Amino acid sequence: MSIEQRREALTNLVNRYNQFKEEGRLDLTSEETIRTWLNEMLGIFGWDVQDTSQILQEKTLTQAERDRLREIGSTSTRPDYTFKLGKEKLTFLDAKDITVNLNTDTSASFQIKSYGWSILAPCAFISNFEQFAIYDCGYIPNREQAAGFGRIFLTVDEYIDNFELLDNHLFKPNIYGGRLAELYSGNEVEGIKKVSPDFAFANFLSGFRLSLAGNILENNNEVVANDTSLLSYVVQVIINRILFIRVCEARRLEENALLLQFKEEGFWERFKESSYLDFYQHYDGPLFERIDSIHNLTINNEIFDELLSYLYYPSPYRFDVIPTKLLGDIYEIFLSKKLILTEEGVSDILKTEYIKSKGAVSTPQFLVDDIIKRTLIKQNLIDSGVEGVLSISALDIACGSGVFLIGLYDYLEDIVLDIQSNSPNEAYNHLFSQTETELILNLRGKQAIIKNCIYGVDIDPEAVEVAKMSLALKVIDNEEYPEASEQIGLFGEQILNGIGLNVRCGNSLVDSSVLTQYPEILDNDEELFKTRPFDWQTDDYFRDVFDNKGGFDFIVGNPPYVEVKHFNTELPFMHSFIKDTYTTGNNGKIDLAVPFLERGLSILNDNGRLGFIVQKRFFKTDYGSKIRELISSGSHLSTIVDFTTQSIFKGKMTYVATLVLNKSPKEQFYYHKTEDNIETLPAYLRELLIAESDETQFYNLPSESITANPWSFDDPSLLSVKLDLAGLGTFGNVVNVKVGLQALKNEAYHITATNVTDGIITGRSNWQDNITIEEGACRPLMCNVQFYPFRPDTTNTYVIFPYDIIDGEKREISYPEFCERYPLAGAYLDGQRERLEGPVANGGVQTMPIRNPQRYTEDFWHIYTRANNIEHIYPKVLVPMTTMDTFATVTLSDKIYCDNANMFFIQIDEVSEDRLFAVSGIINSVVFSVLGRSIANPQSNGYFKFNKQFLEPIPFPVENFNNSPELVGQLATVSRDIKNRQDQYRTNPNNRNTLIPVLRQLWNQLDNLVYSLYDLNEDQIAFFNERGRNIDRVTFLNNWM
Repeated sequence: MSIEQRREALTNLVNRYNQFKEEGRLDLTSEETIRTWLNEMLGIFGWDVQDTSQILQEKTLTQAERDRLREIGSTSTRPDYTFKLGKEKLTFLDAKDITVNLNTDTSASFQIKSYGWSILAPCAFISNFEQFAIYDCGYIPNREQAAGFGRIFLTVDEYIDNFELLDNHLFKPNIYGGRLAELYSGNEVEGIKKVSPDFAFANFLSGFRLSLAGNILENNNEVVANDTSLLSYVVQVIINRILFIRVCEARRLEENALLLQFKEEGFWERFKESSYLDFYQHYDGPLFERIDSIHNLTINNEIFDELLSYLYYPSPYRFDVIPTKLLGDIYEIFLSKKLILTEEGVSDILKTEYIKSKGAVSTPQFLVDDIIKRTLIKQNLIDSGVEGVLSISALDIACGSGVFLIGLYDYLEDIVLDIQSNSPNEAYNHLFSQTETELILNLRGKQAIIKNCIYGVDIDPEAVEVAKMSLALKVIDNEEYPEASEQIGLFGEQILNGIGLNVRCGNSLVDSSVLTQYPEILDNDEELFKTRPFDWQTDDYFRDVFDNKGGFDFIVGNPPYVEVKHFNTELPFMHSFIKDTYTTGNNGKIDLAVPFLERGLSILNDNGRLGFIVQKRFFKTDYGSKIRELISSGSHLSTIVDFTTQSIFKGKMTYVATLVLNKSPKEQFYYHKTEDNIETLPAYLRELLIAESDETQFYNLPSESITANPWSFDDPSLLSVKLDLAGLGTFGNVVNVKVGLQALKNEAYHITATNVTDGIITGRSNWQDNITIEEGACRPLMCNVQFYPFRPDTTNTYVIFPYDIIDGEKREISYPEFCERYPLAGAYLDGQRERLEGPVANGGVQTMPIRNPQRYTEDFWHIYTRANNIEHIYPKVLVPMTTMDTFATVTLSDKIYCDNANMFFIQIDEVSEDRLFAVSGIINSVVFSVLGRSIANPQSNGYFKFNKQFLEPIPFPVENFNNSPELVGQLATVSRDIKNRQDQYRTNPNNRNTLIPVLRQLWNQLDNLVYSLYDLNEDQIAFFNERGRNIDRVTFLNNWM
């Protein structure tokens, strides 16, 4: 139905309603009558109210039932309509009879806002068809708020005039496509800042945890003593149990308001007694394990009052609809802090791995679902039957609070229900129950999936407890069929027996060999217990997985992005173990995700698949070269989904991609780049089929097109061209890209000259104006300022240079000798010395006598601490690092140096003036520009970073360059001609219009010579011409004049 057809249908419905009302044919006090009209209205907007996968309708209550709910203090019933996409709740619509004044009723508005807020719905609705109210659900609901706060209110006579507004909010493709999230993406509602329930609850739990821990410490000091690990553990278990029982109440598995009854009777004694007896008998499982250290605790009852008030009305949290994933998100955030003991008592601080990111952020549900569907191919599992599904092993290697574990459960549950519904197998009937409308898993079916298929490991014991609770919540999750709880088996005994046994606490990256490699760790219990060595293939853990299949079938997750160096102080043995054990672990500033990829591949079986969300930094950085080599050399890459939005993780800016790897080699891999924003991305990914079933939305690329060199997929078709050029060699085969001078302190040592006369420089530094200094004490310094291709090698920047270069060797000039030879320079440095040797905050540095007192006396306080590449006094090619394109020029001077911060120089074998100009010409060419930009790091405003690691891997015609002197000579000649013509352009503005076509012709000649050097065919030449340079050379030249 088109939008105009929908408008016409709604117009007819409104007219018919008004006619019925005028004729007195409406019973507006009947909620059932209201629902009839609302059902038709929803049908206009594309909803099938009979399809429970789209709309779940609550039972209509009689007036007597509603009165009874009010008598027992119930906050009200769930909204009448739950809008769904599969299992995911999207928003709510509550039908009210005409006796409820929607314009003023604060109870009704608080109810719908609370339900919407509790599922992270952007908005939710109330209607009696006579009126339609839309509530923004982005802020914490408060029952004292006016009914009209954050609301759009329409009467039936305003529906047609506001049709686009209604269509935006109610049309099914809009809701499924993320339109509501777009409409309500602002940060405030009428001046009140929006806060999502996960952050709000996590902040509250952090405060309650401190109160509970403090009270336990105060009343049980002999038991807990100074053991923060034990204290954290018991606090976590208690909180988990309370929240679990509250959810069970909401799911009607426990008596309503049971925890409040405990409060009246003395909460702690009643709760721990029930945990030890009733709850253990009913649930069993790790969640209610009989732990004496908890059972024997003394805790003041009033400590729990604040928590209980947060769990019941008028709290805005609706535990009957809060998704298990949201509870996991809450824990993920609040567990980013750890308890510590101070002189003042118990406090909390961020865990080491979260300091840089300022806390944890959970993986969004849509991303969890997408990674799982691309890693565990649904059709393959369906083809294997129920037996095949129940034989798989799926692991989250860093499971945290279990968001991927419950995602795996939901995914596998849907598949076995699909199989059994379409191809029933009597052998598995005992795992299912039939409701009035559909087949569902019973208790044994739920247990079978969790016990047989789902595995998790995490180093954080508190997170592991939460992950176990998350799986337990999936077992009791029957909110859509509460009447079937007994049939399913949820009122039986020990219904959680064995749930969570496959979720283990341990270090996925460090096994017990750390004890022999670093035996000193045995003398440090604190580090030993934090390191938590974990042996995958032992009887204590997952030997069966390896004995049966040789490893896991699937590994999914979001491995931590923490740099390994953060563990150097707190866990030095773990830091050393990772660096020494993993081939990918000893390469610069790696983050933990890199060894997690290596570990994950190592514990997959031969047919296994791994799906991670990863930071794209390792695609290009130096530290990622080893993992790129591991993946590319084994042809492990299967799929990359590259995200352009940087807002996937709430409140964080990230550059991420989904990476799917195969253990067995693949001849090709698939690449897809998303262009959607964060609001529409979930819908986009739902529609994006897996590449194995539909290749049309993916680039299919040969595995050999990637190597250990930096990866770039911005122009996937370029990969095949680069593959054709791979046999030519690389730029690094004929040149060496080197960094420039790193002075002791640039702010003091870099001099900007205003005048140079008779060997004296007059100028200023960042630290001092009006400097007069000897030119002989300095060297000219080329900086990345107004740099363009073939620019002159003139500069007004100099660097103080306390060295002699004799026969290619550097000699450090002592300070007394320096002052004697260059008294002005010596006097200037003497005036900066106090600051240079002072506090770092004021610009101070560690001078060489401080760094290396055994070798250097005070006479050498002024020399560079990193005297790199000082001896290189020869003609060279100069290349800026951060530019809009690949630029180069030539200096024939033996005096000029490069600035270390943003310039490189290029050292060439068998150097000659022709080879220098030829190399410079190649760098300035279209070919080099296209190839260089494809792997460089993009920056803001159209700039790129052409670091050494991006320049040296660029394909380069090594043999032709070395063996075609005539062609190299022609390139050098054209390069010189461009340089000379540009000098004319620069010095005589009157001739510029005449020189523009001359320069364009020369640039075309240069490109054609480079095409010849690369031996490109016509199609390849057309390919490069089509892409062209990032910026026109002549236009760019004019910008600097």
